[in-house]
Amino acid sequence: MRTSIAPVQALVENALPDAVSGGVASVIGQRPSTYSKSPAMWNAAMRELGLEGAYLPFDVPASGLRALLAVLRDTPAWWGGSVTVPHKKAVWDLLDDVDASAYAAGAVNTIVRTDTGRLVGANTDGAGLVFALLDGGDEPPLIDTLHGALVLAIGGGGAARAAVAALAPLLGTGEVLINTRTPARARNLAERVASLGGRGRAVQDRDLDALLPAVDVVINASTVGQAGIWKQGDGWTMLEAYSPLAPADAPVITGTSEDAIRSAWREQAAAGVEANLQCSMARVQRLQRHAVVVDMVYAPAETVLLRHARAAGHRATNGRRMLIGQAAEALVRHVCARALAQIGSDHADVRGTVRRAMAAAYKE
Repeated sequence: MRTSIAPVQALVENALPDAVSGGVASVIGQRPSTYSKSPAMWNAAMRELGLEGAYLPFDVPASGLRALLAVLRDTPAWWGGSVTVPHKKAVWDLLDDVDASAYAAGAVNTIVRTDTGRLVGANTDGAGLVFALLDGGDEPPLIDTLHGALVLAIGGGGAARAAVAALAPLLGTGEVLINTRTPARARNLAERVASLGGRGRAVQDRDLDALLPAVDVVINASTVGQAGIWKQGDGWTMLEAYSPLAPADAPVITGTSEDAIRSAWREQAAAGVEANLQCSMARVQRLQRHAVVVDMVYAPAETVLLRHARAAGHRATNGRRMLIGQAAEALVRHVCARALAQIGSDHADVRGTVRRAMAAAYKE
């Protein structure tokens, strides 16, 4: 069976194939076609499982999200897929329902299309983070237990909400410190942790120097450090040069030429980047040697934060482990669940297979 992609192509900014064999899954974001590892990972896993279909990137601006979902709702061949920045919160109100995992996180990173055309949101980011910290698959876990740990979570978006929701019931006597650019958002996340039975506290940048010596786990759940050019307001900015562990006041550049934007950005950002790097390195050195660092960013493979952490002797990982963990959960439990049932595959049996296939397909 060949599935036409033409109705979707009119609503996304990247080029798609005219048609695919079997079903369709996708990653929906601002520009996933330029950086996302997910298509290679999902397509490798689907081949390994014998599922006929394709996983494609859909580049869609916020203004086009509603129209795209309307078309996908009327496309029976679309199984569902992933939602990435900056749409994890915006997509919520455009869905027909969300499950308990999405409610706990307050954001959606996975959508399933039901047989009747209903779009149901879920969230697997938290499961991916726990996998990255405590399991790791074929790699050693980063930490033996989260019980009693002091965790610093940086960021206030959908990934951060999923992270603190997943950590809350695992900390026991521990606590999660939440640092965001907006103090009110940090307080809201701390209250969310408390509602889930954990201990959470909003902290500001000026608090970090005093707190870092007691921190056991640092998690960057923000986009600071991410590669690429990002739309912001009426202009564009870049975040790759910064560490999230220090203030990052990235300039916003207007223009239509990418080369001109990059050139102007570098000139205007130079002083701020240098200050950020100096502050970040000093803060990493305040951590105790046993502390581990997780950067959810995976493009580039080594962010500024990870480079500083490793230089100071800390165990650290980028978003690779988490991406594999959350993607395997999304494929097996949500997006491809019906297709797997049709070929007689059991969830517990295939999860390991999916993780291994995705890990092999992941390219730094």
